[in-house]
Amino acid sequence: MSTLRWTRWLMLTISLMLLLSGCGKNIPAMDPALLQSKLSVLLISKPNLPENTRTTFAKTLLSWRDNEKISYEWIPDVSTLQEQHINKIKSTAYDYIIVVGSELTVQAQPYAAQIPDKKWVLLDDSISGTNTPVLQDKQTLWKQTGANFMQQQWDDWVRQEQNQGKIIEWVTTNNRAIPSTWAPSEEAEYISYSDADGWYAPFQTLVRQHGPNWIAIYSPVDATLLQRMKNLQVPIMNMSTTAIALNWDVVFAGLLDQMKKQQWTPGLQNYTTQEIQVKKP
Repeated sequence: MSTLRWTRWLMLTISLMLLLSGCGKNIPAMDPALLQSKLSVLLISKPNLPENTRTTFAKTLLSWRDNEKISYEWIPDVSTLQEQHINKIKSTAYDYIIVVGSELTVQAQPYAAQIPDKKWVLLDDSISGTNTPVLQDKQTLWKQTGANFMQQQWDDWVRQEQNQGKIIEWVTTNNRAIPSTWAPSEEAEYISYSDADGWYAPFQTLVRQHGPNWIAIYSPVDATLLQRMKNLQVPIMNMSTTAIALNWDVVFAGLLDQMKKQQWTPGLQNYTTQEIQVKKP
C-alpha cells in the first residue's frame, strides 16, 4: 500500500471514529428524577357546578398540564359513583383522585379504602354535619368545614342574645344537635325536632308558653313550614341557610403545592379561612 493511500485510509478511519463518538454524546439520557416527577390526576365533580367554577377547574387543569407537566382527566357531572368509574380508577395509573361535592365524597370514601395505590382528595362543598366521619385508611385526605363549624360561626350571636336575657326557641333535627353550651340539657323543652312525627302542634304550644324573642332554625325546613313559623309572629333567625363558597384557586394551589413537595398528608382536614367564604343570613 502506497504512503498516500495509507494516509487517506488512516484519516478516514479517524474521522469515522470521531463521528461515531460525537453521535453517542448527542443522545440525551432520560433523567430518572424527571420520570419520577410525572404526576397524573383524575378529577371527578358533581353536577350543576356554577359556570365560573367549571371554568376555574378547566383553567387549573390546563395550567397543571402545561406548566407542571401533570397529566389529567376530568369526569364532570357525576351524581353517583358507578362501577365504570371505579373500574377506570383501578385500571389507570392515576396518582391522585380528586372528588368534588359533599355527596360524592361520602360515596367515594369506602372505595378509597379499597384502592390503596392511589391518593384520594375528597373536597366537601357544603357545611359538615355534627357527626365526624371516621377515617381508617392511609390514602384519603378529606377536607371539610369541621363538625364545630356552625357553632364557631354563630357563637357570638347566641352569647350576645343570651347575655341580654333573650329567650331562644330552637328547631333542629335529631342528627344535628344544638350545642350544649347554647341549650343545656335542663333547657331541653326549648328544643323541637322537625323530623319527629306530629312535632309542629306541640312546638306551637311551646312558643305560646315560652314567649321567645327568637325562633332559631338550626336544621333546614321546607318553605311551607318556614311560612307557618313566620305566622307565629316571632322573629326568626334561620341559621340553616348559612352556606360556604370555596375559593377554588386557593384550594387547588394548596393541593398543587402538596403534590409538588410530596407533602400530601391523609386524614380529616378543615378548610382554612382563606379557602372558604361564609354566607350567613
